[in-house]
Amino acid sequence: MQTAECRLAIEHLLAYLEDPARHRAALSAAINHMSECPRCENRIGYLVRALTTDEEDWLTCQECQDLLPDYLQAEMDGQAHQDRWHPVALHLETCPQCSAVYATLSDLAALAYGEQGTEPPHYPAPKLPFLRAKKAAPLRLPKVNWRLDELGCLIIEFSAELLRALQAPAYQPAYATVRLKSDQARRVLYQFSLKEAGEDLEVTITAEERRDDPTHCTVIVEVNIPSRGGWPNLDGIEVKLKRGEQELETQWTDAFGKVVFEGIDTDDLAHLVFEITL
Repeated sequence: MQTAECRLAIEHLLAYLEDPARHRAALSAAINHMSECPRCENRIGYLVRALTTDEEDWLTCQECQDLLPDYLQAEMDGQAHQDRWHPVALHLETCPQCSAVYATLSDLAALAYGEQGTEPPHYPAPKLPFLRAKKAAPLRLPKVNWRLDELGCLIIEFSAELLRALQAPAYQPAYATVRLKSDQARRVLYQFSLKEAGEDLEVTITAEERRDDPTHCTVIVEVNIPSRGGWPNLDGIEVKLKRGEQELETQWTDAFGKVVFEGIDTDDLAHLVFEITL
C-alpha cells in the first residue's frame, strides 16, 4: 500500500525533473526512500522503462484494461506478436497498475484452463444430520368390527372409537369437499375403506354433511367386485342399513356399485351396521 512517504518521494522526484539544479537534495531523499521501500523499488523498474523508451505510450489505463481480455486470448492463440497488440504490451511495460490487473487475469485464465492449481481428490461429504427427520410410528385404525356370516353376507359395524380415528388428519380423504351440479359443496365427515374382507371385494363408506340440515348426513356405500369387471356389472347387490338391530333402509347397488342413504341422523353414525349380500 502506498504510504505518505511514498507520495513524498514521488513529489521530490517530480520536483527534481522540473529543476535538477535546484532540487538535487530532493533527488537524494527520493532515492533513499525508494531503495528501502519494496513497493517503490518495484515501481522504479516501470519508471526507468518509461523514461528510457523512445516510443510514446498513448494508451490510457482504462483503454488498456478494456483490451486485456482480448490480449490474453491472443497470447493463448500465439498471436500477441501482431502489430495491433504492440501498444498494449508497451503500456504494460511502463504501468504497474495495469500490469497488476494483467497478472490477475492471467492467473484466472490459467486456473480456468487447468494450467495452474489442482482439483481436490474428492469433495467432502456434506454433514446434514439436521435434515434427518425421525420416522413417526405408523398410525393404525382401531379394530373394525366386520365379519362374513354363514350365508356370505358381509357385516360392518361402526363405533365411536372408529369415527374418532377417522377424524384424525392422517385419515382424512385427499379431497375435503364434494362439488355437486348445483355448485354447492358438501364436506366429507368420514370415509372408511375395507379391503381385507376378501381378495375380490372392496367396500368404501363415506358420510357427507348436508348443507341444509347439519343434524343429518348422506351415507354413500360403494361396493367393488373386481372379478365382475366394474361398471356396468356391479348392480343388484343388496345393501341393508341398520342402527344396531333396527333396520333403517335396504337398497340395491346401481351399475357403479353404489347406493346412497339420505337423511341419516349424524348422531347415529357411531351405531350404524351395514349388511352387504354378495
